[in-house]
Amino acid sequence: MKSHPPYTPPFPPRHKGEIPVTELLAKARRSLLEVWGEEMFQGPGTALDILGRRLVVLNRPEAIEAVLHTQAGNFAAKPAPLRKLLTPLMGEGLFMADAPGRRAQVEVAQAMPGLLPATAEALQGLLALWSTRLPGQVLDLAGAMRGLAGEVLCRAIFGSERAAAPLTRLAAEYASKISGAGLITMLALPETLARLRVSGEVRRIHALVDSLIVGMARTGMGPRALREEAISLFTAGHESLAHALTAAWFLLAEAPWAEAALHAELAEVLEGRAPTPGDLPRLPVTRAILCEALRLYPAFPIIARVAARQTQVAGASIPKGAIVFVVPWLVHRHQRHWEAPDEFRPERFLPGAPPPAPFSYLPFGHGPRLCPAHDVALHSAMLALATLAQGFRLTTQPGHRVQPQGSLTLNLGETLPMRLERRIAPAPDKRFNPEP
Repeated sequence: MKSHPPYTPPFPPRHKGEIPVTELLAKARRSLLEVWGEEMFQGPGTALDILGRRLVVLNRPEAIEAVLHTQAGNFAAKPAPLRKLLTPLMGEGLFMADAPGRRAQVEVAQAMPGLLPATAEALQGLLALWSTRLPGQVLDLAGAMRGLAGEVLCRAIFGSERAAAPLTRLAAEYASKISGAGLITMLALPETLARLRVSGEVRRIHALVDSLIVGMARTGMGPRALREEAISLFTAGHESLAHALTAAWFLLAEAPWAEAALHAELAEVLEGRAPTPGDLPRLPVTRAILCEALRLYPAFPIIARVAARQTQVAGASIPKGAIVFVVPWLVHRHQRHWEAPDEFRPERFLPGAPPPAPFSYLPFGHGPRLCPAHDVALHSAMLALATLAQGFRLTTQPGHRVQPQGSLTLNLGETLPMRLERRIAPAPDKRFNPEP
């Protein structure tokens, strides 16, 4: 590709060799991203026994393919510890269910109103809001993208944005109870006490969603099932969209050459007008930036399954009841799968670049439990980034240190202060391209 300075975005420090269990637990309480040592980004994975339970981490693409695709029927969707965290809110919704009931749920998900029209509608309000901001005013980007994603998902699922703010806030309150140090607390509690700990948030979210799904009945689904599907779609879709946009904006602010390439593409293709879904195939740089953002910072950094029976995976024996982890945070940065894996290189995803090795890129999962709306979710993020970046740019707040954290989801911090600037200067006429 045309030369640009190397840029390595922040990631947690990696220990070398074995460390005491007490230190490992301390790291886990801060962030699950910190528990992986340097060797996990180089080797095929590991297996260990904790409290009588076999834990297996898989890094080899053929092993990941077996767990997520070819032998998916041998692995239940969620281990008991994760079900304890998520079932109180989502019940047996789309992202908790195992086959065979999942097929009907996927059809419900795909029948929800489109994300792209909802994205275009929600962007109008954010554009108007940002237009009133003073040049250089600091905003919380993470909060702004959560707000935008909440409105998009409410419009798409419920046909109205009126409950976006309270539902987004309640979802964040629930997430705070089951993330970070709260994750360790929840896992340690008996299931009855764990449910009690989040009962207030669950009750308020259920009541709000019940008020929104009135008149939304689907054939063969009662109110409870529909509520579970709506909450599952909102939770997963909201997290994916907000995170992809937050990560992309942060990386663009730190890599001016990538920002220049984005501006050049938008100027050439859109010429100042609002993008439409028909423009998206002509925005490969926009897409590449978002794909690389999700490689470096996957919204869901850990995928867990439980072995429903004794099985063989890529030559390794997996006992019944073992918890198997496929960790996008590891796989996306593995030295055998990627060149300079910790560097920000959007050109990896441009047309003409070698495609990622199979099962080495998993931003939306894979196999039968692949997110049913993964394509439209990426298109929604492209539409949002292309719309906003034409009129605005964001720069990092001096002195603010970004440190990614992970539990069930990944974030760049509870808040991400950034300076909002109106774009005035014309876009440069150069963009990065893959080497011939």
